[in-house]
Amino acid sequence: MDSALGSGPLHLRPRGYHANKIFLGDTKHIMSKKSRTIHKETFTTVFTGLLINYPLNLIGLFVCIDILKMTSAFHIGTTITAFMTCIAYTRVYLIRRYFYMEKH
Repeated sequence: MDSALGSGPLHLRPRGYHANKIFLGDTKHIMSKKSRTIHKETFTTVFTGLLINYPLNLIGLFVCIDILKMTSAFHIGTTITAFMTCIAYTRVYLIRRYFYMEKH
């Protein structure tokens, strides 16, 4: 039994209709090599951020609270954010450089 989209002559069926499936365009989307590389780089950036930033945050809290005896949440947050921003910039730069060098 045909659905409402699939009933009727072939020339009246919506573009991209095929075997009771609707695709965006005339063919199935197959992930390109470029798209896979972008996903791989994105995953690497996010996952290394998780691995590095969580322990770094704990170390930053220890240093700010226990060693430097900071009590202001604003000062602690600002200090840790500034330090982690420098680390994040370096980490992302190195990852981007690695994936760029891998391509060329």
